[in-house]
Amino acid sequence: MVSRRFLAAFVLAVLTALAGGACSGGTTKPTPPPTGGGGGNNDGGIVTNSVPQIRSLTSSDVRAEVDSPITLTAAVEDAETPVANLIYTWSAPTGTFSGTGSTVTWVAGQEATTPADVILTLTVTERYNSGSTQLEHKATSTTTVRLHNSPKELRELSLRFLGDFANSKVSPEKCVSEFSDSCRGKKDEFDDIDDNRHDFEIIGSTLRHTSLSIAPSRTTATVHTFCAFTSRVISASPREEGCQGGKCPVGSVGSVQGDCWTTNVYEKGRWWICESHFTGSGALTLLERAFFGIRGDR
Repeated sequence: MVSRRFLAAFVLAVLTALAGGACSGGTTKPTPPPTGGGGGNNDGGIVTNSVPQIRSLTSSDVRAEVDSPITLTAAVEDAETPVANLIYTWSAPTGTFSGTGSTVTWVAGQEATTPADVILTLTVTERYNSGSTQLEHKATSTTTVRLHNSPKELRELSLRFLGDFANSKVSPEKCVSEFSDSCRGKKDEFDDIDDNRHDFEIIGSTLRHTSLSIAPSRTTATVHTFCAFTSRVISASPREEGCQGGKCPVGSVGSVQGDCWTTNVYEKGRWWICESHFTGSGALTLLERAFFGIRGDR
């Protein structure tokens, strides 16, 4: 018969052996945290990492001029990596960027084609390690800026209009095609050119840009061009008051010159002509009044 003392000792020995094998000496080692910039969860060495978020991308002005910088600012968030440690890459089809990180400046040079909508792009890159592999996340956002070279656009706008006017074969409709529909000047100019085409044939012209001014609001401007026209009377029944009563014989040739100046407005993302005016180099002659349709009340 087995004694109670022997049985108790046997049970104690078995329990001690089992406990020693399970605990391997009675110590455990913690699992090391994941490495790299990402952080996240570790499951068998696999790191879980979220994509950076570009919450907003704004520009200091939605309308830019060449050679005038604007500021771009991005609001970025990332759950694992400090936003200062992310990689910011800015790009655009034209112009250059200055600065680094989430706030930079962008400027387009004189060579840029305008007017144009320019898309400015920000790509944010996060790099992190998953086990022995380096991975990365990318997030992209864009903003659009309307780009102008207003002095050049206004100068060319005025010269196009006057160049069309100087060619008697160009219709009045084409001549006023870049006048604003919101300005009374479009109808007045159409009527004057229609009468001019009836009474005169322009046989020579000289056009030279002289000056311009743009209002601080950037919504209105004035452009001045030296203009000289030589024309031949082609109607025996002229419409213009100054030529009626035989004052402008058919076939007679005359010249006018002075300052052809336009007022301009900015609408629908571009410059338009609002009104056209003429100021003679001296007192207005009879021919100048008839040629430009200038009446006593204008």
